[in-house]
Amino acid sequence: VAPSAIQPKGAMFTTSGLQDMPTPRALATDEVADVVDEFRHAASAAIAAGFDGVEIHGANGYLVHQFLAGNTNQRTDRYGGPLENRIRFAVEVASAVADEIGAERTGVRLSPGNPYNDIAEHDTRDLYPALVTALAPLNLAYLHLIHGGDAELLRGLRQLWPTALLLNRAGTDIDARVADLDAGLADVITVGTMALANPDLPARIRSGAPLNQADPATFYGGDHHGYTDYPTLAATLV
Repeated sequence: VAPSAIQPKGAMFTTSGLQDMPTPRALATDEVADVVDEFRHAASAAIAAGFDGVEIHGANGYLVHQFLAGNTNQRTDRYGGPLENRIRFAVEVASAVADEIGAERTGVRLSPGNPYNDIAEHDTRDLYPALVTALAPLNLAYLHLIHGGDAELLRGLRQLWPTALLLNRAGTDIDARVADLDAGLADVITVGTMALANPDLPARIRSGAPLNQADPATFYGGDHHGYTDYPTLAATLV
C-alpha cells in the first residue's frame, strides 16, 4: 500500500535477487487510521519483546516519506495536497506511538531532500520545518536526520527541535561527522555501515586506526559473511 498508486522507478532486494518495484495500492482515507494503529501495535510489540524504544522510519522513500513527498502523494483528501496535509500521517503515527509506549521511548528518522526510492520533494525547505514544528510538542526522545547536504536547513531544524537531535552523514569519514557536531548541527552523530564492518569501532576511532570497508554484496541476506567475519583490529595486528 502507499498514499498513491504510483510505481517507483528502480529495483528492490529480494531473496531471489533484484526485482522491479511493484505498483502499490492507494490507501482509502478510512484505511489510513488502520495503518496508524499498525504502527502503534508494532511499537507495543517491540517494547514487550524487550527493546528500550522505537525509531519511526520516516526516511528514504518508505511509507511515511511517501506521504511527505509530492511525487508519491497525489491524494486529494486530508492526507494530500498542501504540506499541512502531507505531514498529517507522519504526525499521527508519531503521536500514536508516543501515546502507546511513551514519548521518552520514541524517536523519528527523516531524510530531507533524499531522492532514495524515487522520491522527489519539491518543497523540502518548507516541508521539514513544518513537520518538525508539528512534531516538537510531542517531546519525543530524539529526532534523527540524514544529512542531505543542506546545512542551512539542518541548522534551522536544530533550532526548532526541543530534545536530542541525531545526525547521520553517510559516506563521509569521522572527521566530517565530528565537524557537524562542532558546527552545532546535532547533539549526536550516528554511524551505520562503519559499525557493521568494524566490531571494535569505538577503539578504532579513539586510536585513529584504519577502518574495515563494508562489503555491500553481503548487506541483504546470505550466510555469516559480512555478518560475523569482519576482523577486529587486534586480529589484523597478529
